[in-house]
Amino acid sequence: MTYYCFFIFLSVIIFLASLFYYINDSAIGQTLESINEKYHTTNPQLEIGLEPNEVKVDKFLNKVYVANERSNSISILDSNVGTLKEIFINTIPHDVEENDKIHHVYISGKSPSETISIIDGRTDELLQNIPLEQELTDIEVNEKESKLYLAGKGGIRLIDDTGSNSLSIDLVKKYDVEANYTKIAVDEEAEKVYVINQYPPELLIFDNDLKLLGNISIPDKNEPLDIEVNEKDHSVYIITEKNFYKQNNDTTMTGIELINAPRTLEVNENSNTVYIISDRDVSIINGTSNIKVDKVIPLFGPLLELEVNENSDVVYLLSKHNLYSLNEKTNKLSNINISEPLSNIEVNENSNIVYLTSEDSDSLFTIHGPKHKIAVGITFNVFPLNAGRIICGEEKIEYPINQYFYEEPGMICNAKANSGFEFVNWNENIDSNTTRPLKPCVEDSKNPFDPLMTPIQKTWQIYNDTAETSFCINQYGTFTANFRELPAPLPIEYWIPIYGLIISTIIGASIPSIILWARTKRDIKKSIIHLKKLKTIYEEGRRDEVDLESLNKLKDEISDSFSKGKISQFHYSNLKEEISILYHEIFMKKIDSLDDDKGANLSSKLKLIREIKDAFSKGKITELHYNMLMNKVSETEKY
Repeated sequence: MTYYCFFIFLSVIIFLASLFYYINDSAIGQTLESINEKYHTTNPQLEIGLEPNEVKVDKFLNKVYVANERSNSISILDSNVGTLKEIFINTIPHDVEENDKIHHVYISGKSPSETISIIDGRTDELLQNIPLEQELTDIEVNEKESKLYLAGKGGIRLIDDTGSNSLSIDLVKKYDVEANYTKIAVDEEAEKVYVINQYPPELLIFDNDLKLLGNISIPDKNEPLDIEVNEKDHSVYIITEKNFYKQNNDTTMTGIELINAPRTLEVNENSNTVYIISDRDVSIINGTSNIKVDKVIPLFGPLLELEVNENSDVVYLLSKHNLYSLNEKTNKLSNINISEPLSNIEVNENSNIVYLTSEDSDSLFTIHGPKHKIAVGITFNVFPLNAGRIICGEEKIEYPINQYFYEEPGMICNAKANSGFEFVNWNENIDSNTTRPLKPCVEDSKNPFDPLMTPIQKTWQIYNDTAETSFCINQYGTFTANFRELPAPLPIEYWIPIYGLIISTIIGASIPSIILWARTKRDIKKSIIHLKKLKTIYEEGRRDEVDLESLNKLKDEISDSFSKGKISQFHYSNLKEEISILYHEIFMKKIDSLDDDKGANLSSKLKLIREIKDAFSKGKITELHYNMLMNKVSETEKY
């Protein structure tokens, strides 16, 4: 019982000593930004191939496919484990589509050879390159039937992906009429394929095997720019340079005139809401009624693309330097600023993660959908296994080990040791054989009691969870918190002989800090009182003869506080400077009034000069303000 009470008493003394030390330590005030600048560089992007553009997602495999135009390759990010792979296809990739059913990825190549490359998404292997006779303008997948449709000036083609090792263009199922075909849309449930032709402006309707069922002319005779299908009610939506059209039941089209020239469109099939972007705004149309444009929202452009997450009813609008998110239910528009110029966008509806490409930085950016913030992909590990845990954020959430996830940069995590272990350091895993040590992102203040407290902390197994163990999430990667097993603690009786020395040392060293803390607190409190009075004079806005009495009284109060040691030299000097500014403004107004009064005699000016000199001699104004006032008086005498 005696040992137990003594331990409690010692704990209280150590806590008080540390508390007073940290209050007076300037290092404790460091901000996260300054610390990151010293130890870390935030890099919330993933470097991939050269000039990445088109990006697509297999939402069931949770993989991302990016077409890199200058490196003739496809980057594959596995968002389950964080691995990145690059496959070279030896031609410039133009368009990318994927089949979530059989997990095949299709890439159209445009130069130096026209091809269709097929990648197996389950193995990340290039299955084959199929040569083409024409450069393609668009490709589209029918997942239900595992068919791939190809559009080009030479006609419409079909690849029936049966899963065999050798696929080819179907020589029978095709449409061989030459025209300017630009976009394809597939209605899997209605078993129809829609293709827009720019000249002549028309909509062509096919069955799944490319048998032509009919064609409809575009009413305004303008080139159609884009096409989308709502497979739930089988509506087809088309935009031209001037109008938005809805086509239903393969008959005539009904149209709405648009305010600005559109770029592209998307439809939320759940709400049947159509979104159309121009360079600088988005138009919202009820696809069911199709009577008018319900809303136009201006945005900073130029706008490039838009995507709809039908699971969360959020619309993402991509501009050159920004990503906007529009919540359909609340109509709330949010802006997510990105540091690099952007190229393309894709949404994984299952994981609620948004992927953006940047051609300028050859990078892939990730947006955390629920948080509407840029994110990085990371994996945490602990060594040895079960030696500790990773606790992150203000909510102190325990994060999973050996699992890839996305989180916003800037979050602070701590490695918390389990019983019998202590934290050693953080490492970044460069590859399977290489690691790089990391410094903590929260710098700890050095306490003069550390040599005395450290052995006591180890005996009681008390460790710092905010400094040495800290890690700031700021870039993609795999990071390991390393721990080591603690030796058996020394018996308590070994500490008894040195307790007296420790306590006396701590108390002796703490007394000056306690006194300084109390004086500083009193000093600040008194200074705030004087500053409030100064603020009152400022806010009244006159700063003239009427204020002199209040100002003189306040000046005397400040001098009295300083003479009695109630405020420090630092605060006294600052208050004197503020007082001098007010006196300076009052005297300047007096000089200006004499200057404006042509009938002012010499005695009035001499009286004012004496007042200024008297104020300077009594310390009411600083030497700088005194010289400025005397120069102003001299200028008035010249005129």
